[in-house]
Amino acid sequence: MARLVYPSGSWNGRLVALDDGHGMGTPGKRTPYIPELGRQIKENEFNRKVVAYLSDILLFHGFRVLLVAPTDADTPLTTRTNEANRYKADIYVSVHYNAFDGSFGGSDPSGIEVYVYPGSLNGSAGRLASLVGKYLRRGTQQNWRGVKEGNFHVLRETDMPAILTENGYMDNRREALLMINEAFQQEVAKEHAQGICEYFGVAFKGIGETIDTNYLSLGDTGEAVRLLQNNLLKLGYSMGGYGADGSFGPATEAAVKAFQRDQRLTVDGFYGPNTQRAMEEALKKLEDDEMEEVAVVINSFADFPAVETLAIRENAMIALRRTAERRQVAKKIIVAGGGTTGLKGSNFVDLSGATRLETARKIENYLKR
Repeated sequence: MARLVYPSGSWNGRLVALDDGHGMGTPGKRTPYIPELGRQIKENEFNRKVVAYLSDILLFHGFRVLLVAPTDADTPLTTRTNEANRYKADIYVSVHYNAFDGSFGGSDPSGIEVYVYPGSLNGSAGRLASLVGKYLRRGTQQNWRGVKEGNFHVLRETDMPAILTENGYMDNRREALLMINEAFQQEVAKEHAQGICEYFGVAFKGIGETIDTNYLSLGDTGEAVRLLQNNLLKLGYSMGGYGADGSFGPATEAAVKAFQRDQRLTVDGFYGPNTQRAMEEALKKLEDDEMEEVAVVINSFADFPAVETLAIRENAMIALRRTAERRQVAKKIIVAGGGTTGLKGSNFVDLSGATRLETARKIENYLKR
């Protein structure tokens, strides 16, 4: 089922159908084995990232966006085009990555090309293809292979101007590695958006602040991935013994999907804006559930004897100030010296005095209440 996404501001009256070609498991749609990565790159790793970025940019410019294949499954072509026709999209844009012979040898072609349905070169689709191609040619240096005609289902069965972009070759080593380059993914998305905006006469304002540069998926590595993995582990999602290794592999993807399924989100295995928000809420709930009811905050262990009775009477844990400044240690916090400045929380009982003796008297009076 397609997913219709609305801009946060006013709608400019146009609806763009976006199609990330193929699915994550589609046979054959991947690079040759790349030794330095220790794996192949799937075509949809690139296609889906570009569509996600492109969607954000178009929403920033007031477009509505119809995602015709919102999961990582290989949505049937008839479903994609039927949904675009049902919603009466104004244009249809299908994002792909090309292939020649499935190896890094041979004639090794490279470059970009944009397709329209045969006979459409001089029509609206041809104009859209030329405009998107104009901007694609201005980015990373690649061969420009031109606007071409192709009898593809998504071009033939759509009721609106439709284009299919091939943004490089999976079996060209240089362009294969570009597929997982985040800067290249964002650049390609921006170039598509520039062409679309010019087609509709909408002034291009840049990518905006809405583009999600923290979008993570299969093949990503680094500290952002490690943080995601640690959060998944906190929430009880196993990664098959791999742990937080900083590499977004199949086990991490499976854990993200399990989380999305439990949260009733789109199950696509991508750590995008909706999944990020849901995970933040889940972590906060977990923290609230695990949080102590009452804690007594002291400046150092030297203060422990003075608050021991207080902690027993209140059934409270005792926490050092430096800990309470890093995180909220309890729902109710009794402060035994030093005041509340810098402490995490909102429900405080401040028994701090100007001296330890005065603090001790305040604690004694509090226990007599």
